[in-house]
Amino acid sequence: MLRRIVITVVILLGLTHNAHAYLDPGTGSYLLQIFLATIFGAMFSLKLFGKKIMDFFRNLFSRE
Repeated sequence: MLRRIVITVVILLGLTHNAHAYLDPGTGSYLLQIFLATIFGAMFSLKLFGKKIMDFFRNLFSRE
């Protein structure tokens, strides 16, 4: 069954035509904004909740 699926996917990928797609120049800057917002949001969250997270893991792995 898996072999049939793989063969079907390979055949379908081989029969594709050009998409003639267009990415406007704003797409790159939009993706960059999403990436940077994710990074800065994660950094802010770590700054805000970092002490609580570290205390949780210290209590979790302590020998008490």
